[in-house]
Amino acid sequence: MTQNLAYVISIKFAPGSMKEFILIGEKLRSKGINIKYLLSEEYGLLNNKPDNALLITKSQNLRDILLETARLLISDNIDKLFHGQHVAFVLFYNNHILNLFIARNLKKQFKNVRTLHYYHDPYKPDKRSYGIFKGLYISFVEFIVRLTLKYIDHVILGSEFSYELFKSHYKQYRGQIHIAPLLIPDQGYDKNHHREFFSIAGAYNNATGHDDFINLVNYAAEKQLNYKFALISSSNISELLKKLSNAGQKIIRIINNKLINDFEINEVIRNSYAVFRLDKEVTQSGVIPVSYMNATPIIARDIPGLTQHVRHGHEGYIVPCDCTAPDLINAMSQVIDNYPHLSMNARHSYDTIWSEHNFDRYYNWLLSMLKY
Repeated sequence: MTQNLAYVISIKFAPGSMKEFILIGEKLRSKGINIKYLLSEEYGLLNNKPDNALLITKSQNLRDILLETARLLISDNIDKLFHGQHVAFVLFYNNHILNLFIARNLKKQFKNVRTLHYYHDPYKPDKRSYGIFKGLYISFVEFIVRLTLKYIDHVILGSEFSYELFKSHYKQYRGQIHIAPLLIPDQGYDKNHHREFFSIAGAYNNATGHDDFINLVNYAAEKQLNYKFALISSSNISELLKKLSNAGQKIIRIINNKLINDFEINEVIRNSYAVFRLDKEVTQSGVIPVSYMNATPIIARDIPGLTQHVRHGHEGYIVPCDCTAPDLINAMSQVIDNYPHLSMNARHSYDTIWSEHNFDRYYNWLLSMLKY
């Protein structure tokens, strides 16, 4: 079996994706590939950080990212990262401006190195729902992606919809493109587990629909409806919580810490009848496979990035883009009435698409490339 020195690189801190890139790395290790990790220092705060990881970045906002990038480039630390090694291939996971310089440097140092990049959100055609500043940041990231692609041999995308967006915006790309859905480690589930919440999980910004969720909580409290809610996020939600009524505060459980681990997220989701995805714009959602792994249905807004994985009346319910609180209450009622059917289908969808046992099916081309 051929030994290959390979790197999995995620120097942008995205704690929710850590389980995804570690799964890929460790699957490759089990195939005989010598895997190392190059990560943000912030991952070191999490319990499941791999032992063989080099931590090099820690900035999260754009200003600090640019300053840190300049410092690393001026000090020549990027050039020294792989000195004395023979790197066969590198997988970049999550966007970062340093990916551009690392990929370029690798191509200079190693003649036969193969570079791969997994893109969750390759391109967002409509940035209006994110607000001016977030929209400008996304445009900057897409500009860096365009530059980085010059040094990327293989692009990996999570869905057909993501593939369509990539092809429409990066028409100059001449490398190979692969579709591989997010793979989520199976934590098991209990089909008889007690459910009590309707929840929302994940990052908060102007496009994620958290405001509609809070309006729903307030509406349910005002109408004295017999529902409980949960919100879990590591984002700053202080302004959002100001919109929560006194009555609404009594029927919602809130978990909001700077660092939230997978156990906490899974606990909320497996205690829920359904998880809301009310995004106004999104390419795909990592919350959906985690929910399905826990046999938890999804209530989703009617946009392509969500309906590609949520079939109305099958794994969840689809609500209109301009949905109201009564629309969401109706979907919740439908979930409760049809929960066994929806839950079974959600878990089946996980097993079929996102379970780790699908690795060889999605990455056979990579294993062949590494001469496994």
